[in-house]
Amino acid sequence: MSAIHEHVLQNGMTLLCWPQRHLHGLEFGLYLKGGPLYETEETQGISNLLEHLCFRGLGGLNREGLLRELNRFGTNLDAATYAEGLVFRLKCLPRFFDAALEYFLRFFANVPWTPEQIAAEKQVVLRQLEADGDGDLFDRAACDFRKTENGAFPPLGTPESLMALTEADIQLWQEMIFQPQNACLVMTGNFSDGMELKKYNTSVYSYNEDEVDEMIMLIHDSFVPAFTDVKDILLKKLEEVESDFASVQLAFDVDSEQVYPVAAEVLSTITAGNDDSMLFQALREEQALVAEIESQISRVGQFSRLVIRYDVRSEWLKDTLTKVFAYLHRLTMYVRPARLNQLRTQFTTNNAMLTDDTAALNDRLGWAWMSGDTAQADWDAAAAQYNELTAEELLDAAQTVFRPENLSIAVQYDPETVGDLRPLLQKLREML
Repeated sequence: MSAIHEHVLQNGMTLLCWPQRHLHGLEFGLYLKGGPLYETEETQGISNLLEHLCFRGLGGLNREGLLRELNRFGTNLDAATYAEGLVFRLKCLPRFFDAALEYFLRFFANVPWTPEQIAAEKQVVLRQLEADGDGDLFDRAACDFRKTENGAFPPLGTPESLMALTEADIQLWQEMIFQPQNACLVMTGNFSDGMELKKYNTSVYSYNEDEVDEMIMLIHDSFVPAFTDVKDILLKKLEEVESDFASVQLAFDVDSEQVYPVAAEVLSTITAGNDDSMLFQALREEQALVAEIESQISRVGQFSRLVIRYDVRSEWLKDTLTKVFAYLHRLTMYVRPARLNQLRTQFTTNNAMLTDDTAALNDRLGWAWMSGDTAQADWDAAAAQYNELTAEELLDAAQTVFRPENLSIAVQYDPETVGDLRPLLQKLREML
């Protein structure tokens, strides 16, 4: 990967650097393995709570001190908890490189949060839980996709699990997640070789306790993300609501060992990934769509799904479902080489232009590390694969992905307007 510099420090931390010296700013991204996929029924929601607590104090610096630092940089710290990771991002000017690096080192200082900080942040998450209710139907379906032997848990946990977390639980998970060997620090944008070398030689805080190291090994060795067993289940999620509109989400499991990632991306774009997709054109002409139809590859580590989602007027729901399944079936029968050729520019030239986007590159590098394959971030290699992809290989990918045993479906609809969907869905299943 010519543009990407990868280093592994003696303490086990991975550094990924993508210099873009023509830009004005640079972006740091800290990627940590954690999240609901690592949790149990008793600890669900703890990763999200840890992410919140990082804004109350880090490495002995309280909330006010952290905000003063960020104000000095003229920026904000962004954070999110995903199914398998915690991500912290910060964009700043190159002259703040040293200070920003010191800021991120605070994540690894063994300074526990106070009981007052923990109690206050628990109340914040409780208010989030109250506002979210049961959450979105599609979010709940995604939780099922991310199911492990421990179960499938929502990112926020439950009020009961949250309040049951003790200070000892939180400190142990803090020590397990915020370990250098559990982290990847990514830097993209305008920085020099000397700045990168300084970063490589910087001593990252580490406490190297044998007990914590053993716990880290135990969690990582025993944790293997796995798909929910959805074989022979088409009616994965159905929810009846009173509305003039219906929402549909179709999700197909993608086996990365059988389907090249570039082929899955092209399939997603052909299906509904842009405004000239066949599904978008067909449904828009009938004025059935409320907005656009979306298609994307949703990744969870080494696993991924091709997700198609759209909103539609309730009276058009059955017709649109029939059209969608008919089109997916057609893709398993024939792929036009001309259509594939039309997409090559989008996946080569357009991707090359994204190298001006420090956030996009940071995200790509960080999640490539999270999946265990940093080669996924090499756009030059990806461009070559897109150019070499044939219509026959794309057809084979469609036949592998669009199978009923790979499918889970979530639908929100008004039964008074639509009627019972189950007979139709069973019939549509037979089309694949």
